[in-house]
Amino acid sequence: MAEHLAIAAELGELVRVGAWAETLAKAWALPASTAFGLGLCLEEAVSNVINHGTATRLALTLEHSAGALTLTIEDQGQAFDPLAHARPALPDSIEAATIGGMGIHLMRQFARSLAYERRDGTNRLTVTFDLAPGAGAG
Repeated sequence: MAEHLAIAAELGELVRVGAWAETLAKAWALPASTAFGLGLCLEEAVSNVINHGTATRLALTLEHSAGALTLTIEDQGQAFDPLAHARPALPDSIEAATIGGMGIHLMRQFARSLAYERRDGTNRLTVTFDLAPGAGAG
């Protein structure tokens, strides 16, 4: 089953995006770790498009299947492949850490896979999460 949400490319929409993801996580009885990863990845990816892109609208799709959860984020802004950028150097200590620049790295930690494609003027980021056996009632 798939659910869709269209939003304006405005930071205020992050509240609605978070509520949408939380509602679906509960309805689909997602494992807590998957729900957390979904929320983190959604906020990071959507805020990156809003803050750094030229899109005016975003289309979000969340698809739940027996063994996976797939998030797709689409926009018609300028081409930008977030996965093409080098992985950031990790700080040696908490004191050396700075805010920002770790979003894609964090997404890679919580998702099974990330994929990007540009087709017909549309950026498409696909984020796939594993579901624990028996998780999610659909």
